[in-house]
Amino acid sequence: MKNLAEENLDHKAGKRFRLVVRSAEEAVRVIRDRLGESAKVISVRQVGGEGLKRFISSPKLEVIAEVPASPDPTALTTDSLTEEHKNAASGEEPPVREKKNLSLPEIVGRSPNNSSEEEDSKVKNDKISLLKKAGFDEGLLSEITSWSNWQGVRDESLADALKEITVGLSQRFQSVPSKPTSDRIALIGSPGVGKTTTLCKFLAHEVFMNKKIPHVLKIENGVPNPDDALRIFCEVIGVTLYREPEKIPPVDRHHPLFVDFPGLALNQIEDWINTKNSLDDLGIDTRVLVVNGAYDKTILSKNVRNAEHLGATHLAITHFDELSNSTKLWPLIMHGNLSPLCICNGQNITGDFTNNVLNQLISRTFPEELYAKGFSSYQRH
Repeated sequence: MKNLAEENLDHKAGKRFRLVVRSAEEAVRVIRDRLGESAKVISVRQVGGEGLKRFISSPKLEVIAEVPASPDPTALTTDSLTEEHKNAASGEEPPVREKKNLSLPEIVGRSPNNSSEEEDSKVKNDKISLLKKAGFDEGLLSEITSWSNWQGVRDESLADALKEITVGLSQRFQSVPSKPTSDRIALIGSPGVGKTTTLCKFLAHEVFMNKKIPHVLKIENGVPNPDDALRIFCEVIGVTLYREPEKIPPVDRHHPLFVDFPGLALNQIEDWINTKNSLDDLGIDTRVLVVNGAYDKTILSKNVRNAEHLGATHLAITHFDELSNSTKLWPLIMHGNLSPLCICNGQNITGDFTNNVLNQLISRTFPEELYAKGFSSYQRH
């Protein structure tokens, strides 16, 4: 709670004070203790954080109080208070009340728990609809409603329900097997998913962060696989690029091997199977499927199914910054056999790379505009 915002906390008549409290009861107690029984409330409005913070923190009240020079029997009406709550919910500033005061006992009626009962009831009964309107993936919503604790989650406040959904998703993510990577890593994926850019991010991470000296092998496997851009990047960071497997020096944890394969078309299963044979011949155990996270979920699912033909072990997601939310990716990770390895953003080949996939998914799960969309929808109804 913020204290009274005034330089001198004496009870001089006509002086006004601002305070932010957790409840109306707290406002009454603080005003009486600090300003005395004669203090009057000039205005009250509900305040909260911006965007997602409004979900995970309890609403607060901003109260402007005054020690009047003379008693004023005029008080804010119930209609006026209702209007202010609507303004606060939609993010608009409430009108300033200069001459109407609210007595201390009446401020209790301004508690968010009392004034928003009808609003909370609508939220409890329509959370799924609200999430759908905000762009939440319907497949994930269907899965969430099948959880054993969904009945309890549905009856909670919106903020608490979102917290429970976040906890549930995190627990299911953590139950996905986390496979270690080996010293031999191959990157595989469809054309245009950002596979080579992802490889460059891996190499930069190994060289600058892990202080290793990796080797790079670029294979054509019957398909043209030019190396101009990759070769230039390798030269810049001091990594050697090879085109022939037999020329690769010894591989160990200080000198890991990264293998770049040509793009594999989704409708050419035989190419995926042939790639598996090449991977087996090279003794590569860590096989990373690279997917463009901005693609339609049906295409993403087909990539994962095709990857089973070549024994893929891990998943790397690119173009993550282009997603409005990450909800379509949750089922892909939770029900696949691929261990989530990294998230990549943008085309910056030396950055925008993280192994903390869970944090990235959660940060992009609930759209920032969800709160505003929800309450504007309720007001229209």
